[in-house]
Amino acid sequence: MKRPEVQERFVNHDAELPYGLEVPQVVNAIESFYEYWHEVNEWHLEEGYGRFHEQFRANNAIGGFVSHRLTTRFAEESPDFVLNRLDDGYPDLLYDGNDHEWPDNYAVKDSDNGPGLEVKASMGNTFYAHHNVEGWLLGIHYRINARSESPTEDAPAPDDTPPIEVTQVLCASMDHEDWEYRDAEGSNRTNTSELKAKVGLHEMRKNPVIEMESAITGVGDLLQGYKQAHAEFDSGYSV
Repeated sequence: MKRPEVQERFVNHDAELPYGLEVPQVVNAIESFYEYWHEVNEWHLEEGYGRFHEQFRANNAIGGFVSHRLTTRFAEESPDFVLNRLDDGYPDLLYDGNDHEWPDNYAVKDSDNGPGLEVKASMGNTFYAHHNVEGWLLGIHYRINARSESPTEDAPAPDDTPPIEVTQVLCASMDHEDWEYRDAEGSNRTNTSELKAKVGLHEMRKNPVIEMESAITGVGDLLQGYKQAHAEFDSGYSV
């Protein structure tokens, strides 16, 4: 299948990023992720195992994998970030460029005071967490091109189609009120928090780092504002 790549027209070089992280570093991380996914996907196809995404049991498993791979790459791109060594630790990336003292093993379960960056990936239009992220959040929306666009045929996507694409990278600082808690009592799901569309998600959508035009979503005046913000860096887009 076709190797995906970041298109320059969709990159907002004026996006705000925390702790010295730079837009080209985000682009480099995604390009590295694309190369990895492409090579692994091609191997699966050559060996007759099907496409790489088919090896995952659920979409949220893919999201966890995508966020972990990119978190690792961000740490490699930016020398002041260190991976949180604790499974499900918070935040994902610990900022080590100031006087804050992290544990020697950089394993942090939950930090209310230390600087860092949480990374989330989702196929949907919002982001979910098992806790309210209070601090900087970098959110990644992606799509799996698993099927053709035919409305009548349930067929695999053509071989000249990228197997996966990052459609949107957003970043903003969050606080407790930006999230809506969802209690899973009575179901087999876990408790989660979801970004509120007109609060936390609005702050994210105002600051796209990478954004395909197909990823622009919203309603009313908010949607119009997102479109205008996109047009400021995408010369091929008009409102």
